[in-house]
Amino acid sequence: MNRENRIRQVAEYVRNQSEEVSVKDIAEALDLSKSYVRELARDAREEGLIEGQKSKPVIGYIFEERGRARTDGGERNGELRVLTTREALLQAVRDFAPERYGEASGKDLEELRKFVRNQVADGTTPVCHAWRFSA
Repeated sequence: MNRENRIRQVAEYVRNQSEEVSVKDIAEALDLSKSYVRELARDAREEGLIEGQKSKPVIGYIFEERGRARTDGGERNGELRVLTTREALLQAVRDFAPERYGEASGKDLEELRKFVRNQVADGTTPVCHAWRFSA
């Protein structure tokens, strides 16, 4: 399929979704690489076929060694994990605060992000900005 047809394919996929979609969503649905989809989606945006913008930053969660949470506000030098799905956030709770898993499992995605950030992780840092596209 040529590039123009791919751009139209990306635009059609985005228009058929009920909410904003990420580059990853598009890439998985169309079985294409994320870097190629990012280029195609930006082109579709420039052609006015879809809307798109960089979203708020993707947050990386910092975890110190298990059982050794920092309380002194010092340098963060633990493991950095980018957790974008509910399943990934729940796995972090299982790994670093298993006693709080029951409490975490009943939360929706936004509440779970806040819970992990405030109750489980030792710190956070912005990692990158993700593109989101919509019709």
